[in-house]
Amino acid sequence: MAINTSGVNQADDPSAKDGLASGRATRIRFGRTVLLVLLLFTLTFTQPYFYLIIKSSSTRSTSLQRSIIKEGRLEDAAAISENQELEPLFYHISPGSTGSRTLYHAACNAGFPSVHHKSFCISSSRGVNGVSPKVVEGVRAHLQVLRLYQIAYKCCSYWDKGIIMQDDTGGGGAVVITGEDDENRIMLDLCTMSLDDWAQDIQRHLSTVLQSSIVGLFDTPYPLLASQVLDLTTKLRATPPIIAMTERDAVGWAKSRSRNHNLMLCKKEYSYEGLGASEFDILGCVERASGSVMGSNEDDKVKKLHFWDVFEYRSRFEEVGSEFRKGLELQMEHHQRVYRPIADYTPNFFGSPTLSESHHSPTPNTTKVTITDKQVAYDIQRLVLLQKGNGVPSESVSRTQTTLLRKKHYRKPLSCRGSVQYDFLNDTYTELYHHPKTCDLTERDRINLII
Repeated sequence: MAINTSGVNQADDPSAKDGLASGRATRIRFGRTVLLVLLLFTLTFTQPYFYLIIKSSSTRSTSLQRSIIKEGRLEDAAAISENQELEPLFYHISPGSTGSRTLYHAACNAGFPSVHHKSFCISSSRGVNGVSPKVVEGVRAHLQVLRLYQIAYKCCSYWDKGIIMQDDTGGGGAVVITGEDDENRIMLDLCTMSLDDWAQDIQRHLSTVLQSSIVGLFDTPYPLLASQVLDLTTKLRATPPIIAMTERDAVGWAKSRSRNHNLMLCKKEYSYEGLGASEFDILGCVERASGSVMGSNEDDKVKKLHFWDVFEYRSRFEEVGSEFRKGLELQMEHHQRVYRPIADYTPNFFGSPTLSESHHSPTPNTTKVTITDKQVAYDIQRLVLLQKGNGVPSESVSRTQTTLLRKKHYRKPLSCRGSVQYDFLNDTYTELYHHPKTCDLTERDRINLII
């Protein structure tokens, strides 16, 4: 305890009171000075971090407001993850027999790596020397998607021709093939694969195609996978796809398609709303067929489905009945109704049908609209490089446009058009170049696409 030895009460001493007030003021001023110094120190050395936090928050807020309305869904246009491909996708969503080869050649002439069924253009010389690894990866994945489609097509064809049969004599319904050699063993393994595995493998390889640097996607099987292509593209590409839909009357298309091509079709009972046998929506066809054979329990399937249970093969030499052709027309009209509203490019290579063609006239009259290959190539360049008409935010357009225009391989036509031949009996591909004059003849140290 402190003892007052002076005998004077400090509370009654005026000078003591003044001293106490002065000391208190001094301590307050000192405390304020210390706080000011600490504040200045904090702001000086931590300002960049505060700025980054504020800026990050502001950027995120802005990016969330910046959305693309595509196919009725909102997608964050600015949030581009590391696994998204910057290259745009030029996707011809119309089926075969609608001018897909014209668009493919135009894309190649415009310098865009593209695939068209069994054909591809990725260079001005044979092989993959000097080609971007992401382009090569995409083309090889495309060949896997095409292989799976070809397996289903071939198996249905062999079933239709009686080469593949189902032996019900033993009660097991075993699949048998005429002949007893190694090739038939390969065929049997392919044709009896699980349809669930087949569908999943298509999705897996399709994802690789869409994560690659391929720009042009044309012809079978991609129009038959429209829903999957569009859904995966929104996740795997930084910009929305550029969708091309060729204008062609459904009547004229159905007539040409059935007359000039062998087809693998989803059976009418599994087609969209049972409108008729259809090439479209092959994975949806498998899903609907699988649902139809489910037992009372979810995991209890009545039978194992094979390709020919879900699809049917139709030779171009078969007589085409009015009901079958009408089904093709209705499915084509449905496809056009769904995807035309979101198409960015709708060239008309076939002219406008008159009333007589709409009534199945044997001598239809059309007004031809001439579109040159050069014009189509220009249109594709404009759409891909400038991203016209996609509703992409201007800063995203500028970034994409600048990146693409700097790439030299987009300025040079991809003149060497390669193709592959699929050997079903051995499950192998052969790499071909049918037009050697369009390819650089340098063969030294050539690296083949097919390995």
